[in-house]
Amino acid sequence: MTRFGLLLLGVLFLGGAAFAQTTTQPAQSLKPTPSACSAGSQSMRVCTNGLRSCNDVCAAQALSANSQIVGCETSCCTRYNVCVKTRGCGSRVIDCQ
Repeated sequence: MTRFGLLLLGVLFLGGAAFAQTTTQPAQSLKPTPSACSAGSQSMRVCTNGLRSCNDVCAAQALSANSQIVGCETSCCTRYNVCVKTRGCGSRVIDCQ
């Protein structure tokens, strides 16, 4: 009976150690890693928010009779394209014409 008890404790101990090893390994996701250049990615949000803010400044300047707004929106577009290219998302550039 004592041998059986010791054998059972040994099996439980080894089984617990094996379980502890498998649970400490990081889980792998089957989901593909999202692209840094997808529409909702942080890189694209930064560039898009910059473009929106720049265009808002152009719109605000257009309300002032004394401001120079010629080329303002083209400048914003160019800045957006530079932002996108800097982040390695050159396929997301827009036409500034």
